[in-house]
Amino acid sequence: MALAERIERAEAQLMTAAAEAARLRRGDDAGFVLRVAGAVATFAEDDSPFNKIAGLGFDGVPDAAVLDRIERAFADRGAAVQAEVAHLADPAIGALLTDRGYRLTSFENVLGLALDDTFERATPPGIEVRVCREDEFDAWLDAVADGFAHPDDQGVPSHEEFPRQALANAERDFAAAGVVHYIALCDGTVAGGGSLRIADGVAQLTGAATTPRHRRRGVQTALLATRLADAAAAGCDIAVVTTQPASKSQQNVQRRGFHLLYTRAILVKEVTSRSPEPEAADEVRVVQYDGAREGLRPLFELAEDSPAQLASYMEDGRVLVALRGTTPIGHLQLVATDRADTFEIKNMAVREDLQRSGVGRRLMRGAIDLVSRERGTRLLVATAAADIGNLRFYQRQGFRMRTVERDAFTPRTGYAPGTLIDGIELRDRVWLDRPLERTPHDAGPSTVHSS
Repeated sequence: MALAERIERAEAQLMTAAAEAARLRRGDDAGFVLRVAGAVATFAEDDSPFNKIAGLGFDGVPDAAVLDRIERAFADRGAAVQAEVAHLADPAIGALLTDRGYRLTSFENVLGLALDDTFERATPPGIEVRVCREDEFDAWLDAVADGFAHPDDQGVPSHEEFPRQALANAERDFAAAGVVHYIALCDGTVAGGGSLRIADGVAQLTGAATTPRHRRRGVQTALLATRLADAAAAGCDIAVVTTQPASKSQQNVQRRGFHLLYTRAILVKEVTSRSPEPEAADEVRVVQYDGAREGLRPLFELAEDSPAQLASYMEDGRVLVALRGTTPIGHLQLVATDRADTFEIKNMAVREDLQRSGVGRRLMRGAIDLVSRERGTRLLVATAAADIGNLRFYQRQGFRMRTVERDAFTPRTGYAPGTLIDGIELRDRVWLDRPLERTPHDAGPSTVHSS
């Protein structure tokens, strides 16, 4: 029990540090860290692996009011609540969560190995394992993501799958939280990777994967041996790893002497809406639009006050639409710029009765995924300085102010004089940008579909 509590505390500390790193990276208030009965509830951003309750079960039963606050915080962000509960926890916790609508979704096993100073960095011929350099991170991510995309077919399948961009963000946030990435090379070619975090004498082994074409060459054995040796040298007395039940990964670490310590139950409470707006967002899907743009004119006009300006660019670029059933309720127009790696969001709007319901976030997520898959590294957007709502939205999506273009909205450029937005005269334009992580060509299916 004491050992499990120690490991769960280390996990909660890691989620806290990672969520805080995500908040600093984004520069907004999208995420949160909330304490609950010795555990922590964290949210970093949409689709992040840090969105969960971790460490629950070793400091009493959570207070209902605290759980109410946590569930509202997740619901406000359109996210389900995932609680990870060790089977050694107070059984009353499981009863409380199921009474609140949580459903058992999956299990994961926590295995441990006692460490001493006898571990060596043994690697098979042709295999090299070392700490990943910053300029190798993209290659490391390619290999690990490729490995995760092709899991072994032994044991219970994982209940989790993350978009490539979310994985890239998470791994960078992990590094800021003290996680060290290790890269594995097979005859000089990047073949896999893994991670290590050390806290309070606990060595957490995370993120290990091998590309399919380099499997059965000893890559995982070498990654494990190197990280164990480094953890032992740093004074850790135990190494822990989390695996899917009965998986090949579990079999591999058990061959190295790891023992099953306990199992975590994964309980999930799906998003519940308190008003029609969030419920409508839950039904939304984002697709590429190939129809006549004229059918979307009412949406375009929500974001453009000048008919002349709208006519000049309405047919440019590509358009994503948010559909509820077959009805467009929002759109995002994406156009190329004079730089091959930079794309501009030219026009974006959500139907007025569905604004602030998560539709805009879904459109933005679809645009980021699309641009990242095409090797784009930066998104630009321009909005009126008077439009406080738009400025707030874009900054919450990770954009930062770049330049101010004074007197961009005038009669000369097609805008009526004296136009007010939020009581502020429409005059100046603010340019914002957001850098994107590069996503490899073989990233798998996109979250945006054609229609």
